[in-house]
Amino acid sequence: MPDFPVGPDGRYQIPKLTAAQLRAFFFRRPCPEVRDLLWEIHRLRLLLLRANQLQEAMTGANAPTTQFILDIFRREIEGEPCIKERQAWDLEFFGPRRVSEYTRRQKEPGDG
Repeated sequence: MPDFPVGPDGRYQIPKLTAAQLRAFFFRRPCPEVRDLLWEIHRLRLLLLRANQLQEAMTGANAPTTQFILDIFRREIEGEPCIKERQAWDLEFFGPRRVSEYTRRQKEPGDG
């Protein structure tokens, strides 16, 4: 089992890399595999920027803007492999999600 560098607060204690540091990796080892990894990192960094934009919008009072950014963010993460992998793991480990009796009663047609 690998020993991950996790601090007492549960966060990883590894340096966070800047875009310039990531570019330097490619210039040190300019091969297709490093390029592919860096494009994936770039794509994930864009998702972080969108999440930050959403977080900033949620602190304001403009609900339509927040909803607009949330809709974009949901489209951007749709189909992400890590989300699909986690959902499959959850299903295998925990089984199908259960619907509470309260929720079932709320969805029954004809109840007004």
